[in-house]
Amino acid sequence: MKNTKINFKAELDFEKTLSEYKRVTIFIFVLAFGFILSIMNYLFDSFGLKMIVRYETSNLAIVLCLFFILNYEIIFLFLLKRYIRLKKILPESIKITHSLIEILFPGILLYMLMIIEQRPVFLDSPFLFVYFILIAISALQLNFKISFFMGVFAALQYVLLIQFAFHYIMPGSDIKMAIPESIYYIRAVILLIAGAASGLIALEINRRVSSSFKQMDETQKIISLFGQQVSKEIVDELIKRKDELDVRRCDATIMFLDIRNFSSYAETKEPAEIIKFQNNIFNPLIEVITKHHGIVNQFLGDGFMASFGIPISKDTHVQDAYNAGLEIINKLNELAEQGIIPKTRVGIGVHCGEVITGNIGNDIRKQYSIAGTTVITSARIEQLNKQFQTQYLITRDVMNKVNLNGQKAESLGETTVKGFEKPLEVICVRV
Repeated sequence: MKNTKINFKAELDFEKTLSEYKRVTIFIFVLAFGFILSIMNYLFDSFGLKMIVRYETSNLAIVLCLFFILNYEIIFLFLLKRYIRLKKILPESIKITHSLIEILFPGILLYMLMIIEQRPVFLDSPFLFVYFILIAISALQLNFKISFFMGVFAALQYVLLIQFAFHYIMPGSDIKMAIPESIYYIRAVILLIAGAASGLIALEINRRVSSSFKQMDETQKIISLFGQQVSKEIVDELIKRKDELDVRRCDATIMFLDIRNFSSYAETKEPAEIIKFQNNIFNPLIEVITKHHGIVNQFLGDGFMASFGIPISKDTHVQDAYNAGLEIINKLNELAEQGIIPKTRVGIGVHCGEVITGNIGNDIRKQYSIAGTTVITSARIEQLNKQFQTQYLITRDVMNKVNLNGQKAESLGETTVKGFEKPLEVICVRV
């Protein structure tokens, strides 16, 4: 389990590196688009934006600033590509440093323009939205800390730019701002909120991914314990109630089933025929067990052991097991009539009582084990079918707790069971 968690963390961290690659690629496209527009405006005034600035130097500063940040991002993208090619995880320290360098870009550009133009109006320029783009796409890093710090860093920069514009630029100029200074501080707060919101989105995505993995891991753990004979309903319930897998005592019903004369049948058949015969029998019988809320715990070559009422406790486990036994006999007769299998007799033994359940093994290989006299008694009852020439035997404990559903049953009297001193009353269900 520990190794699985480590592997998952490594996989998730590598996915974050891939996500960072996508984030940087998106920002490069945004920068490239802005760079092309700025060159066209600088050379040809294609969009009539030159009138916004006083000096040609301002347009040149925009072009150069976009050129340098675009090249920086491309170089970083190649670094990311190298990490991905080598299947390496980008360290968080590099991510944080890179993100903070990115968030400096719009602040430096706005500061340069205000210095060159000696006007505070660039506080309202479109470059302000670069902050929001960077904060928004930072959610792709799936790291609350990075997104939040980007919001904090952007807000601090903008506050410093406001201070510089209103207290250093404006006093020396005749320009008056149409919007009061306090409104600009509200923008800084919005930048901070945007960073927190982006971080919460990243946190929620992380939580959902971890939750999905945990559920898949629990499902895989249950399937590895019980094999493929576990219904979806039981898997879902076990995920909710993990304590059911702990070592404990509980009441359950155990069924043993044996195919009669299987050894003599197998002696005259090819291996492929034997496997086909077993599949034709066991597949529908497993469905019957599952339908009645049971689990096939063990295959015993020419039979199996099934349990009812564990690992999920169910008040009707005795009736479920009894009904499953009846349906198994009917299903075998039906399969024989359809020509899917030859006429086949089985021996079924059912007993209920206290059992001990729990996981046996290590992290590499575990098995869900069921032990106790109830299990041994069920196995012994099944073997008595040979002695009495019957197919379906239950104990008095089972008989007292079930509705026979109109089926005839008769006591075969008290019988000495191997391994037990006290005789046991055995009931034959006529099928």
